[in-house]
Amino acid sequence: MMEDDSQERVFEECKRNVKEQAYFMHKALEEFNLRAGLKHSANMLDALRTSELSPKNYYMIFMQVFDELQALEKHFREEYRRGRKLPHLYESVQHANNVLPRMYLLITVGSVYIASKDIPAKTILNDLSEMIKGVQHPIKGLFIRYYLLKMCKDKLPDIDSQYEG
Repeated sequence: MMEDDSQERVFEECKRNVKEQAYFMHKALEEFNLRAGLKHSANMLDALRTSELSPKNYYMIFMQVFDELQALEKHFREEYRRGRKLPHLYESVQHANNVLPRMYLLITVGSVYIASKDIPAKTILNDLSEMIKGVQHPIKGLFIRYYLLKMCKDKLPDIDSQYEG
């Protein structure tokens, strides 16, 4: 019983943190404050660093974060359309303090970078897949690999794909 209470408490705290940081991320991005937006998105992603959640609860937090990262990806696409250089964005997200949030942010920017065709898809995908290999925790590794596949599945450099070369 006590373990269930602890699990519920951690889960609720993670949910609250994601919601709060997502709010601040959106607010900063609306004000075109990319640095603050990235800081809040990294703080939001900190919820995925915990090892205290059950796989079911981790999945629920992941889905909440996934939805917010879709909005961040959309913002990155808009920034690119406005003339922001993707190498600059790709480098900006590497300033996240923790490895796991940094990787999620790199995948998010990497997806936009591949779609821009400014750099070969293989280059970005190799970079991202090599970094992901460093995630040793089974649950965290599973979810970050899933996120990479979900974000880049339509951008794979396959035969007759627009990303082939």
